Amino acid sequence: MIAFELTPEQARWQEKARDFAQERIAPLSWGLDRSSHEEFPWALIRELNREGLLNLGVPTEYGGSGLDVLTSCLVIEELAAADPGIAFTVTLNSYVPLMIAGTPEQQEKFFPLTCDKETPGLASFALTEPNAGSDAGAASATARREGDQYVLNGEKCFISNGDQAALYAVFATLDRSAGLKGMTAFLVPGDSPGLSRGKFEDKMGFRSSHTGVFAMQDVRIPASNLLGKEGQGFKIAMQTLEVLRIISCGAVGVGLARAATEKSVEFLKDHCHPKKLPNQQALTFPLADMQAAVEAARLMVWKTAWMLDNKVPAGTMSGLTKFFASDAALEVAQRGLQLTGPHGRTGRYPLEKLVRDAKLLQIYEGTNQISRLVASRGILAG
Repeated sequence: MIAFELTPEQARWQEKARDFAQERIAPLSWGLDRSSHEEFPWALIRELNREGLLNLGVPTEYGGSGLDVLTSCLVIEELAAADPGIAFTVTLNSYVPLMIAGTPEQQEKFFPLTCDKETPGLASFALTEPNAGSDAGAASATARREGDQYVLNGEKCFISNGDQAALYAVFATLDRSAGLKGMTAFLVPGDSPGLSRGKFEDKMGFRSSHTGVFAMQDVRIPASNLLGKEGQGFKIAMQTLEVLRIISCGAVGVGLARAATEKSVEFLKDHCHPKKLPNQQALTFPLADMQAAVEAARLMVWKTAWMLDNKVPAGTMSGLTKFFASDAALEVAQRGLQLTGPHGRTGRYPLEKLVRDAKLLQIYEGTNQISRLVASRGILAG
């Protein structure tokens, strides 16, 4: 029998996240979007950490909250309803390659960099390069073994937390001629000599999160920082993205679309005659379509999260959910902006901001074209 009732523990996390999001994040969201974008909201990150809302999926023995994927999605939806950029930053600490392929020794060594109770750091997933976006096989960052060390060289771009991270999961190739089979993953602390961070990107959306570039010039790390085995980098990256597409795109998209719907309802109730509004179909029918999109996207997120938690192969469903939820978020935000008109450019009804935020959902963690490619191949293989 299928049931949609949350467990008491899940309900507690959902309520906790909702209260924090509306009390502490929502009042700051408009200002973060309109600010110079240079200052990172570290005070808010530290508050999230103290409440157990930063390292959601990290095991409790390493300082995280130990949440499963579904419960993490419940939390992220609430955070995203207040500010999608902050929610996205949280997701990058909530599920990381170190959880997938790290040895117990590596986890014990590196999780304190991101899970310290007083001074938490941020994690970064460093795959994209100037000439290697959707085509990860074109990556040119290199690694070579020298004795008991690896030496890394290359440049990474459009990296979330790229200018802030305490710990990078860096993907580099040991053999360019081997293509994806040469890609290997490494754990690189942010203070490693030879790692230089560039300026962050002044993005159209998610302006409360930072996206930047960094370069590696003869960055030397111990051989023990190898994540997984040599040549397993692409596999680790895809396993990570399979989950991030659900929490970083799916759950964030649901929260964003929900916020757009709620703000649109608030606007109509504030500006329309309460007795006449229910019969104004030009205004109310879009609300029905918006709510339907929210409900459908949420169900896809929950189903895929359940599959991941229960070790059911979810590659196809992850791709489907990623593009559906992000497309739905943009459509809902655009409908809301149309309903609110010029009022949608204000802090009270920030639909214009949500449109900008929603557009990014279609691009990161693999573009929606790549997600459709992944899903369609899975469908044909089945």
